[in-house]
Amino acid sequence: MMVVALAGCGAGSDVSRTLGAICETSADCDGRCLPPSTDYPAGFCTVVCNASSECPDAATCVDDEGGACLFDCVDDASCAFLGTGWRCKERDVRGVAGGKAMVCHGD
Repeated sequence: MMVVALAGCGAGSDVSRTLGAICETSADCDGRCLPPSTDYPAGFCTVVCNASSECPDAATCVDDEGGACLFDCVDDASCAFLGTGWRCKERDVRGVAGGKAMVCHGD
């Protein structure tokens, strides 16, 4: 059952230089690197966005960092494929007044 939950919420195979790969600088990514911090353990490759339609499948555009795509999740186990320090947290959806989404984010 855990495998099914992960497959629907950003399975490890979805990690790429576009979304989710570990990074230190944007040269490590196809787009932008959110450098290592408590918010993005080990760094996180992402897409700069203004709306979720600009994000890869299984990701939502949140207000963090001026607009960043983060993997959708349902619980902390959904984020385990990203490694230590990742949790499922509620964030504001960019461009949607009052919109909230559950996404993988650091502690």
